[in-house]
Amino acid sequence: MTGYFDAHNHLQFYASEAELAAALAGAARAGVAGMICCATRPGDWAAVAAICASRPEVRPAFGVHPWYAGEAAGDWLAGLEALLRGPACVGEIGLDGVRKAPGQEEVFAAQLELARRLGRPAIIHCVRMWGRLVEMLKAGAPASFMLHAYSGPAELVPELAAMGAYFSFGGEVSDPRRAKLRAALAAVPGDRLLMETESPEPGGPSWRRGPAGIVETAAAVAAARGIKAEAAAALCAANAGAFLKTIS
Repeated sequence: MTGYFDAHNHLQFYASEAELAAALAGAARAGVAGMICCATRPGDWAAVAAICASRPEVRPAFGVHPWYAGEAAGDWLAGLEALLRGPACVGEIGLDGVRKAPGQEEVFAAQLELARRLGRPAIIHCVRMWGRLVEMLKAGAPASFMLHAYSGPAELVPELAAMGAYFSFGGEVSDPRRAKLRAALAAVPGDRLLMETESPEPGGPSWRRGPAGIVETAAAVAAARGIKAEAAAALCAANAGAFLKTIS
């Protein structure tokens, strides 16, 4: 895979098809060759599927975000499995110690098991629950998983990498107040590094307003690692190909 790769966004959050089309056109002009569009709850799975159906450069991820664990009701897991029979990641799933929702651990565990059984890469959200995340991954991790917007300690990177983790970072690494984040970025092995925008966020930092912002993210990540932006982009594109190999 060549060109920029946005490892995590939410294209279904655009207010209209016209806004989405404009964002994707802008990304193409900027040299963005691929991206992963992550669902957050059963209510947006159909939107993500529709976005990806005619756009091979956009790979889907289907899952239940920890904030919305309460929406995992009825036959949600069977519905998720049906979507994952096609070429898709499991995500966005995970744990959140700040914005807690009842049942989030049970919902996360069920999705981890599904990812393992189907051989699908998982995209994981974790906020202030790193110890519990490690415990759950040790109980049975998918062969490959991405820790999106990684915010854990640098010291945890080797252990997670040994389990199969990839680590994704956004443009916040350029914030002078985020020394610990840059230390974590520096600790990531080159073959496990990914970059993201988590777009769209109207009114947010420029790199989060659309998938074209991955160009700015690449510059920030490259500066923090002491390499050229073109090298960071090429490295992360290659890593994205490896991460997605089971659904390619």
